Amino acid sequence: MKTILIVFIVVVNICTCIPVVNAALYDRGGGLIYDSVLNITWLQNANYSGGTMTWDNAVDWADNLVFQNYNDWRLPYSDVFCSGNNCRESEMGHLFYNESITSTNPGGFTDVKPSMYWSSTEDAGNSSNAWRFSFKYGTQDVSLKTSTRYAWAVRDGDSNSPVAPEPVSSILFIAGGVTMAVRSLKKQSK
Repeated sequence: MKTILIVFIVVVNICTCIPVVNAALYDRGGGLIYDSVLNITWLQNANYSGGTMTWDNAVDWADNLVFQNYNDWRLPYSDVFCSGNNCRESEMGHLFYNESITSTNPGGFTDVKPSMYWSSTEDAGNSSNAWRFSFKYGTQDVSLKTSTRYAWAVRDGDSNSPVAPEPVSSILFIAGGVTMAVRSLKKQSK
């Protein structure tokens, strides 16, 4: 009975000390970062487009981007019901507020600019504007589409970079078992 109590206490202590993981960014290699909460893949290089551009040019750039054989890239979505700070429901807001990705703390990303990035979301109240996000201050609002901002491409789903095929583990297990059996038989026959 005493042993069961000690095991129970140890298990409870281990379970309470293990941190809970809510979200994760996974480096898929080849310039791809997967966000498991939003189920989207980001380009690792936040300035892969090479500089600022108007909203129309940014949308065209993302629509025509082919990276790691994927051709379904887009600009991130914005939450049109939030402007200013703490807009966590937009894709860029999620990255900034929930994953703590900023221009000074880029995490696994590269070249995150301390400036505005375009979203794919147009302003429903004024077709001359589109939503944008700042990775320096964490602010979200609208800008004239003719303004120049950075563009950061995302795509829906998980994107694994191309890798060499891996042998199936069951084949390796069988091969190891056969090898051990052959060695055992050789020892017995000597």
